[in-house]
Amino acid sequence: MEGLFYLFALSIVISGVMVISALNPVHSVLWLVVAFIGAAGLFILLEVDFLALILLIVYVGAIAILFLFVIMMLNLTGLEGTDRSNYLPTGFIIGVVFLSEVLILQTRISMGVDPNWNFMEAPNIEVLGRVLYTNYCYLFILASFILLVAMMGAIVLTHDTKIRVKRQDIFLQTSRKII
Repeated sequence: MEGLFYLFALSIVISGVMVISALNPVHSVLWLVVAFIGAAGLFILLEVDFLALILLIVYVGAIAILFLFVIMMLNLTGLEGTDRSNYLPTGFIIGVVFLSEVLILQTRISMGVDPNWNFMEAPNIEVLGRVLYTNYCYLFILASFILLVAMMGAIVLTHDTKIRVKRQDIFLQTSRKII
């Protein structure tokens, strides 16, 4: 059981690295699918079968396929020769920050320093709702506004006003003489 955990965790880490390092965007999406499958395997090991199946259906079945279609429609063929090494310092800094946060949280939980992290009193969804809607309510509202603006921007960018739309003239259609 422990060996399967390490196998799935290693596959997630390797496929996550391959997502950001693959030069072909289609290969990146395929590595993303492998990462989702590994995460679903971890959920099955944790006996959260419903969440694993939902992850597979929603992310692999819908979002990854949507990414794949969008990438194929964009026809991104000129990205193979671009130099992406200038992004490495930023990615390294973000990775170090995330790793340090995980280690700090792990040491706090193992030492029992933080009394606010009592997860055994309520179900996971209730704890998540309490934290999200009380401690992080302003950030939650800000994220929703950012998503709304992004959606409106995508609609504005794809709206083409130069296409002439044929309009129906009901009077002209009904006044024709039948011969």
